[in-house]
Amino acid sequence: MANFAKQQAEPLSLPEYALKAKESSRINDRLKALQSLRFGFFGEVGGLLSSVKKAERDSLRNTQSEAAAEELGDALWYLISTAIFLDITPDNLGVYCLDLLRKRFNGHEQSIITPVNFRHIDSLINTCRDETITIPRQMGALAHAAGIFCNIPETQLKAGPTTSLIEHFGNLLMELALCCASFNLHLEDVARDNLEKIKSRWPGDKPQYTNFFDPDSEYPEYEQLPRTLRMDFKELPDGRVVQQLNGVFIGSPITDNSHEPDDYRFHDVFHLAYMAYLGWSPVVRGLLKRKRKSRPSVDENEDGARAMIIEEGIATWIFNHAKRRNFYQDIEEGALDYSILKQIHSMVEGYEVHKCPLWQWELAILKGFQVFRELQANRSGTVVVNMTDHQLTFEPIHETNSLK
Repeated sequence: MANFAKQQAEPLSLPEYALKAKESSRINDRLKALQSLRFGFFGEVGGLLSSVKKAERDSLRNTQSEAAAEELGDALWYLISTAIFLDITPDNLGVYCLDLLRKRFNGHEQSIITPVNFRHIDSLINTCRDETITIPRQMGALAHAAGIFCNIPETQLKAGPTTSLIEHFGNLLMELALCCASFNLHLEDVARDNLEKIKSRWPGDKPQYTNFFDPDSEYPEYEQLPRTLRMDFKELPDGRVVQQLNGVFIGSPITDNSHEPDDYRFHDVFHLAYMAYLGWSPVVRGLLKRKRKSRPSVDENEDGARAMIIEEGIATWIFNHAKRRNFYQDIEEGALDYSILKQIHSMVEGYEVHKCPLWQWELAILKGFQVFRELQANRSGTVVVNMTDHQLTFEPIHETNSLK
């Protein structure tokens, strides 16, 4: 039988990476951009040292390479973004990096074909690497180079892409690539993973929502989450909150379950937000009796008690984080702490909702808290869910429609 080798992906060029990195930039203040970019690079290098140290200290299952890969990818993003800001072309950056690598390894000068791609850099290192490329040495060299970069006067950086400045950036990229190699990582793989992270976090102007987990073609309507619904919330005189759907009370009255009042009594709005923006909520499925019982494994694993506990845990954890931050009132889309979203993604690993990118989780969280704050202010209201259009909205409850 023929043995077909797995087709290798097309090399990722530095210009292609740079274009996508530029699209994902959230830095809008050009007066502070340079400082933010280079301090961001320095911070990621510091994060690299810290994450590797923790992985070694705590004997984590994740290898040092796994701990390093994300930090190196983020450092690459800041390095390329800073170069773009200073009008250093990605190809010039790559050419100088390759030239410096050949000098380091005492190689012969060669003409370099553009566009330069990350595979050119990885191949040169793999061919010429020696015993001097060790983790301690390369992390130290990268940290040293990052420190020098942060100490260059801003006026010198803004003077234009001089030969010495381009060479300095080529050296930074070389040290970053060698650091990758010390962890037995390829810079191209690190760059690709970083682009996937960027896509998950910042989808661009035309985001594509994850398909429904209970499509019409696979489940009967009575096992699907309702594509639209109107849930009425009302606070009773004793402080408990009740919910009503189409005139029917849903679940039990809820209190804050806390010695200090914090309005957690309205937290079911977050489950409705997960439903609207993720197409997922085992808790709502349980409340509405919409579990997917026609498929026992899905019913048990995706809609069962463990999935509900995870969802409730996420809602509570995020609530406690948001409570100390004015319930995210001043957080814009794209600005929610990445570490929060990353932690949530790890909590749902193995479940269908893990397919949802981070930007969907951010929308579910921020829109959920937006409606939560309106419930807080009004002490009652109707929460309207539209799964098809991915919307969650608030409407005041009129006296004629008040809960009985």
